[in-house]
Amino acid sequence: MELSISMLGFVKKPTKNKFCKGEILIGLASSGLHSNGFFKVREIFGEKYYPDFTRPTEIYLLEVLKLAEKFDIGGLMHITGGAYTKLKDLLSKNIDVVIGGSKQLKPQNIFKQIYTKGVSDKEMYRTFNCGIGFIFSVKKDQAKNCLVAIKKHKADIIGEVVSGRGEVIVESKFSNTAVVF
Repeated sequence: MELSISMLGFVKKPTKNKFCKGEILIGLASSGLHSNGFFKVREIFGEKYYPDFTRPTEIYLLEVLKLAEKFDIGGLMHITGGAYTKLKDLLSKNIDVVIGGSKQLKPQNIFKQIYTKGVSDKEMYRTFNCGIGFIFSVKKDQAKNCLVAIKKHKADIIGEVVSGRGEVIVESKFSNTAVVF
């Protein structure tokens, strides 16, 4: 059996969904695996069951809509299938996003278990949210106030948008390596 859900909405204030140089990236904590990476999970764990497999996907819509009314959000992305590779869609050819350094947002234990089964850092960030379910950018002078305004979700500054070549650079939380997409 397959279940599929589609949603349709209207945007009050349409803006271009792009990251801009100098913006700060804010991450919202995931509730776990969400809905991505289950082919890899089945490959690794087979028939074993963990409660993490059925924990509901966190939805960030209402929180982000409230934030968009108060702050200049540049780009935003739900970290689902394709995980961090999807952030390339929000880049121009002369900027990079650099993600890392958050002390508050860490991968949940299920991600650590998957990593210890031999999944590479690059595959982890290509397939899974690794503890961050949603990423958006704001102007540097708005970042701290934006964090204060976030009520429902655990959030932190996770990176920045800098001059570059259109790459997504993630400092891995699993090893001392950087993953580049």
